Amino acid sequence: MAELLAPAGSLENVLTAIDAGADAVYFGGKGFNARKFAHNLDDAEIGQAVRTAHLFGVKVYVTVNILMADTELEALSAYLQRLDSFGVDGIIVQDLAVAALARKVAPNLPLHGSTQMTVADLDGVRFLEANGFTQAVLSRELSAQEIRFICSQSSIPIEVFIHGASCMAYSGQCLMSSFLGGRSGNRGACAQPCRQPYTLLCDGEPVMKHEAYVLSLKDLKSLDYMDELLDAGVTSFKIEGRMKGDTYVRTVVSAYRKVIDAHYQSPQQRKAAHREAAALLESAFNRSYQADFLGNCVSRHTLAERNPSGRQTADDVVGGLTRKLSIYGHVDVAEDGNLRLTLWDENGHTASAMADFQPEPARQRPATADYVQGQVGRLGDTPFVLASVTVWDETKMIPASVLNGLRRQAVQSLIDCILADYPRPAAGTAPDWQSSTLPDEPVQAMELVVRCDSVDGVAAAVAHGADIILFGGESYHHHPFGTKAWQAAVQAAHEQGAALWAATPRIVREEHRAAVQNELERAIAAGIDGIYVGAMAVFTMLEDLNVTLPVRADWSLNIFNSQAAQVYTALGCTAVTASVEATLRQMKEMVRLSGCPIEAVVQGRAEMMVTESCVISSFAGKGQKKGCPGVCARGAYALRDRRDETFPVVTDQYCRNHILNSRDLDMAPYYKDLRRAGIAAIRIEGRGRNPQWIGQQVSRYRRLCDGTETMLLGKEDQTVTRGHFFHGIL
Repeated sequence: MAELLAPAGSLENVLTAIDAGADAVYFGGKGFNARKFAHNLDDAEIGQAVRTAHLFGVKVYVTVNILMADTELEALSAYLQRLDSFGVDGIIVQDLAVAALARKVAPNLPLHGSTQMTVADLDGVRFLEANGFTQAVLSRELSAQEIRFICSQSSIPIEVFIHGASCMAYSGQCLMSSFLGGRSGNRGACAQPCRQPYTLLCDGEPVMKHEAYVLSLKDLKSLDYMDELLDAGVTSFKIEGRMKGDTYVRTVVSAYRKVIDAHYQSPQQRKAAHREAAALLESAFNRSYQADFLGNCVSRHTLAERNPSGRQTADDVVGGLTRKLSIYGHVDVAEDGNLRLTLWDENGHTASAMADFQPEPARQRPATADYVQGQVGRLGDTPFVLASVTVWDETKMIPASVLNGLRRQAVQSLIDCILADYPRPAAGTAPDWQSSTLPDEPVQAMELVVRCDSVDGVAAAVAHGADIILFGGESYHHHPFGTKAWQAAVQAAHEQGAALWAATPRIVREEHRAAVQNELERAIAAGIDGIYVGAMAVFTMLEDLNVTLPVRADWSLNIFNSQAAQVYTALGCTAVTASVEATLRQMKEMVRLSGCPIEAVVQGRAEMMVTESCVISSFAGKGQKKGCPGVCARGAYALRDRRDETFPVVTDQYCRNHILNSRDLDMAPYYKDLRRAGIAAIRIEGRGRNPQWIGQQVSRYRRLCDGTETMLLGKEDQTVTRGHFFHGIL
């Protein structure tokens, strides 16, 4: 049976979700979770939530789904041990450092791969399973058809979002809030710049008459796809909304409870349940609704456009837990003649309590069944309601105080019995992450890496002194990399004594998996020197292809601490590229604590978002992605915000938008700081740039690397950015 997974931002939300019919709830503690500004639960509340949920047979998952700093790992270790002691049914994880630490200090904690891991295909799911995860949360951009295929082939449960707010960008791949205001979605502090208005420009001129909320998606509502998803084998149906109140939780959970239950009933009952659920959801908070990703029909309709704030039309409802568990009782005497109360529930759990009291015949008021029912039925704030009680002999005298004492003892024993019998899910198993494939001696010379998406760019980079060219992956020119391009790129690099490594996409969807693998095979056949892994799925793909080339982890894997760096080296990476949200001080600690060669992106435009929804086709094309005439290739597009900052928008070969920062990252004036930090390689992001720009930047950094130029710091250049090298994120 599939589970309905409800959000909770407070203990009251947890109780409301249980009351409304959730099979599982998820929430965060006071730290380490991706809803930093929700109320969240303290340790005492977590313990109470787990206890209450388990009494009702409801699972509890705790979100530990942010990137961790090295300075937080000690406190995190203690927190994970507390969660384990509470008996939570799983933790939802983004950072592999959390998984590694949990395995070490709380090995019984089941691990769930967060949607922040950007798992969008079967290979990504297989990667999680191979590394000890017991459940995978898929990216929200997948179609129902892709989900069906993944479920049919997966050996671990699959979780999908079915309702609530949706991020414009692929989760885990959004840096917009981070770079614009220092509040990172990867750290649970997103300021939601996607809910602000923008104007789409083409070659500097507005495409739209008025600014609009072009990055704000309507809320997801999957009612029309629930039967299909249930038949597909989805295990867990997740509702978004940890920042919302009891009204939202009760309304939405109740709606989907009706539809899931009716799925196993007659067609008439299904239709009635869908009608009732639809009416309920119209009364819940929403920004209008869409299910366009599930239907593979993304268009302008998918965008909220004029309604980013949403509307609340439902009246407040009763929060908390109102339903009770039915129990039954029997009063008799034991062999020694002492009074005994036995309680049991409908699942066969039984508990007894004995009193140091031997009943005698009543002279005036015998303890009838009604009298005993009245005393034992005083269950107050316990989770129980007494359905009935029987008495072995209604002629005896039993004081109310004796029955009350028996009731308290028996109820506590029954609670303990139910909790002891609760079937906590088993944790997964995985290979040892402690092994290392690093060379004995660290690299002494800092490597200069340049990423290009044209053969001309490759030629310019190697001609001006690049050590490694990163080619392939997602292009900024809407075209794939063909065999001839790979051959020419490899030849251009090797002729100048440079190495050419293959980049791989940040997102691998099931729909494009074959294309990604085919490109990898073309690159390998052309003679590349190594591969950068941009998505977890690529590890599985390389294993299936029996690739023996050296592998490095790219920055899109969000490697934010030394523990994560060590995990990726144990997975076979010879070097890792630090998260672009890490400060220089954090990178220095990663180098010191992990011993792993660390690469840093130091020049070029950072990717702020990668989106499946195409703002160009929506407002400059026909309004929908399917059948788009390729307007993205007819000009230079950008988004302009209310501060007159412009963010270039480019489209890759998979028709995904990449929204770039308005300013170039430029760390050349701080080259000595990079070297002092022990950075092993620095990277110039040159995709979408002309050969002249690439040549100029490579020459600039080459002279710095060679020591033939010393850059003196003058007044800070306000036209560029230093990213997060000196300013951390919330």
